[in-house]
Amino acid sequence: MDSPHEEVFDRAVRLATQLTGRPVGLLSLVDGERQFFKAQVGLTGDVAKDRETPLSHSFCQHVVIDGAPLIVKDARDDPRVRDNLAIDDLGVVAYLGVPVHGPDGEPLGSFCVIDGHPHEWSAADLQTLEDLTAMIETDLKLRDTVAQRDLLISEMNHRLKNIFTLIGGMIRQSARDASDPREMAEQITGRVQALNAAHSLVLPDGGTRGHEGGEVALDELAKTVLAPYPGAQKIVRGGKVMLGPKAAVAFALSLHELATNAAKYGAFSDILGKVELDWNVAEDKLGLTWREELPQTLQTTTSDEGFGSRLLQLNVEAQLRGTLVRDMTPNGVHVTLAVPIEALID
Repeated sequence: MDSPHEEVFDRAVRLATQLTGRPVGLLSLVDGERQFFKAQVGLTGDVAKDRETPLSHSFCQHVVIDGAPLIVKDARDDPRVRDNLAIDDLGVVAYLGVPVHGPDGEPLGSFCVIDGHPHEWSAADLQTLEDLTAMIETDLKLRDTVAQRDLLISEMNHRLKNIFTLIGGMIRQSARDASDPREMAEQITGRVQALNAAHSLVLPDGGTRGHEGGEVALDELAKTVLAPYPGAQKIVRGGKVMLGPKAAVAFALSLHELATNAAKYGAFSDILGKVELDWNVAEDKLGLTWREELPQTLQTTTSDEGFGSRLLQLNVEAQLRGTLVRDMTPNGVHVTLAVPIEALID
């Protein structure tokens, strides 16, 4: 609405009037209050200058409402439009219009031709408008695809900058905490692999429609991150919860830290161990619980001072705006997260 003339649409309207032999052609866009002429041929006076009319003067609104062609031989005798003010004020008598759909399939307006005298429209006239409308809709789809591509490129550039910043921080912290280069390399590799798993799942689809690029189900993410850890029994359960890109990265790194700790000291270090991960949504929060169980009493406990623990705390509290509670039991560790629902869509 209210956009300037564009030659691609002006050309289509000119062709419509030439091929049907009618004096007026319009590409109109219709909303709840008015119709706007994106392209027009044959209008005169103020309506040509203003490029719009209220719906009281619109035949095109019927095309949009019905989502089907409107064929009017003589508007003065047609019960659908005989009270329309365009008949007397604009001289609209004969009208042929077909719906113009946007990339999502929603009717946006009408592509039409008009005559000031009664006219018997032929099947060829209707086919001409439908063919030209198909060309217009193809152009709209191409524009939408280009806009989606540009948005995805911008989004991916933003994500890459965030990834490099995050990896840089992990390298610096790992270098401070690691006791030897091999341990540091293992820590960094594991965290980068968790990042890669998360981003692979939320990777946008290149602009094709019908796919919610940038979202991933929590159960799919959890199973992907935990897959490399053999041995212990793994139970993952919970309802369908979708995560946005930022939340997916935070959950991937958090689960990776829990799994790494379990592999060193807990359930993943013993073939008879068990890890249960479950979650539920209550009111405005997601509650997630990580439970480890070993057949024997733990001999080693982990310190809360390591970077892994700090990273876990940071992900939950800063990135997800949630809370974390860790409880040590004689046979394992229990970790409970509470995350606001609105933080999951980021």
